[in-house]
Amino acid sequence: MIFALLNLKISTMNYYIIKKLKDISSFAFGNHISDLGNEGVKYLQVKNFDEYGSFLDNVEQFVAYDEIGRNGLLNEGDILFVGKGMKFFAYKYDRRIGEALASSIFYIIRVDQSEILPDYLVCLLNHPKSMTYFNGVSAGSSIPSIRKSELGDFEVHLPPLDVQAQIVEMYLLHKQELDMLSQLKEKKQIRFNQIINEILK
Repeated sequence: MIFALLNLKISTMNYYIIKKLKDISSFAFGNHISDLGNEGVKYLQVKNFDEYGSFLDNVEQFVAYDEIGRNGLLNEGDILFVGKGMKFFAYKYDRRIGEALASSIFYIIRVDQSEILPDYLVCLLNHPKSMTYFNGVSAGSSIPSIRKSELGDFEVHLPPLDVQAQIVEMYLLHKQELDMLSQLKEKKQIRFNQIINEILK
């Protein structure tokens, strides 16, 4: 399956255009909310994602409905991008996780879907070459951070939408494999700890 997806109309991709992210999307900041509780709408923070940007379903802090502004809730297809800290990553919000707000550490990116698929942008933002760019522009402070202008100047390569869709499919398969390997690693660690505990009884 993956080998078939690698045939991504290379001849077509030689003619893709490049645009700055600010020209094909809009940005907003996440919400800074201090009054958090144990019920309501999920309040998404960096700790709710793994190193690959996968949602961990471990949200422990929630926002009461009456604390939420009209435009506060995330919409399907919104992209969260970490703008501060030691690890940058992007995540596309999926309403299947439930209603949610993004904390202020995130940029919320909404793309023009006539030009770019949200999942394709996530693919690009999480790519090592993109991380090199973001690490470079965020250097020089004790807590790395990316300014809105620097995010907006990020250059996006735009093949046709059907090619973007194929790249996304390949990316999701790769991510699924990484998730499976991570789960296997965790299970092996648990089993190893059980064996050692038995020996040390």
